[in-house]
Amino acid sequence: MRPLATLLVLTGSAALAAPVSVTFNKDVLPILQKQCQECHRPGEVAPMSFLTYGDTRPWAKAIKSAILSKKMPPWFMDSNYGHFTNERKLTQQEVAVITQWVDNGAPEGEAKDKPAPVQFANGWSIGKPDMVVEFPHDVPIQNTGFMETLNLVVKVNFPKDVWIKAAEVRPGNPRVVHHMKAWVRPPGSGWLKDAPEGVLTRPTVGQFADAAASNQNSDRPRAAQEILAKYNPGVTPQEFTLDGAAKFIAAGSDIVFECHYTPDGKPETDRSRVGIVYATEAPKKRYVTITGVENHNFTIPAHATNYEVKAVSTLANDAELAWVQPHMHLRAKDYELRAFYVTGESEILMKGKFDYNWQLGYDFAKPIVLPKGTRLESIAHYDNSSNNPYNPNPDIDVKYGPQTVDEMAVSFMGFIVDVQADPTKLFPRRPRNAE
Repeated sequence: MRPLATLLVLTGSAALAAPVSVTFNKDVLPILQKQCQECHRPGEVAPMSFLTYGDTRPWAKAIKSAILSKKMPPWFMDSNYGHFTNERKLTQQEVAVITQWVDNGAPEGEAKDKPAPVQFANGWSIGKPDMVVEFPHDVPIQNTGFMETLNLVVKVNFPKDVWIKAAEVRPGNPRVVHHMKAWVRPPGSGWLKDAPEGVLTRPTVGQFADAAASNQNSDRPRAAQEILAKYNPGVTPQEFTLDGAAKFIAAGSDIVFECHYTPDGKPETDRSRVGIVYATEAPKKRYVTITGVENHNFTIPAHATNYEVKAVSTLANDAELAWVQPHMHLRAKDYELRAFYVTGESEILMKGKFDYNWQLGYDFAKPIVLPKGTRLESIAHYDNSSNNPYNPNPDIDVKYGPQTVDEMAVSFMGFIVDVQADPTKLFPRRPRNAE
């Protein structure tokens, strides 16, 4: 007779085992719907669809390899630090199910066992937008070489103040759009004031000039230049409703698209857009997306294998931290964010690996309360050696810069503040553009 302890161990292992007879329709498809199809469907960032058995079957062995190596689903934060609503992790049970399905020849199963298809919004993950702001026409993209970051103004001139609950940037041509931001340019801003609409234009130093002083003392919320939404591989469309919040766009504002293209060797054009969903009720708080912590002054020595870069910012007003997207380039290895409170206490808010190919944004399950005077510090490490297979040149020192071959140490952050708070005064200085 086996000892009781052994029986308990075996029982626990059996609980995590896959079903005896695993099929695609009954066992695997529900997992794909829950964990994978958001990206693995036509028109999304993944290169193959997992909507049907016919779509998925050719990739069965590759799927098994990717989940066992934890390459997929892409998720890089350590679960010991922070809790996030958009966490993408397969359970041990889900891994066991998919592994057994592949090992048994990836059978389809009975059609009657299939769950109903997930109904995704056509072209938009936020649902049907109330408003779409699009390039006024196709813009040409150069065939080869590097393209510096460029801006494109769309003169929306919002007719009235609006509160919005969600926004999503959709690349018009994913083959060449590497990443993109849609900025709110408030009335009175000097940023690109003379730039023609719909023309790719080099960035200007006036980007972070204050909005019109006429709005300073009114009862309306303060107009602010901020990020409306971002597109990166792995960045989900953003909702701004956490803790009863919404994002504010002042009447008279325009949208500026900040564009980073990667030419693919042939003639291409792009016509990207941003979708906006209006809030249906007055918000309790305001959601603001800015560059919260960044460092522009560093040099990573040639051949360095673990060079550390820190960035620090101190909050000048109370706020809640709702979302963080670390942004670095090809040499970055990991990322950590710490909070140092005025009480003398500190904590690690998030910590994990970094992958340039999947620049995820992380939505806190509960916003982190950050009193005035809280110091936020990011820590990142970089591998500038030949051990890094993504390193374009290990023989040179690397500084901050906008191109992929340069490096960055940036944290894009979503803060929740009082409805009447001035977002331009959240930090002692206005953050600079980081991408």
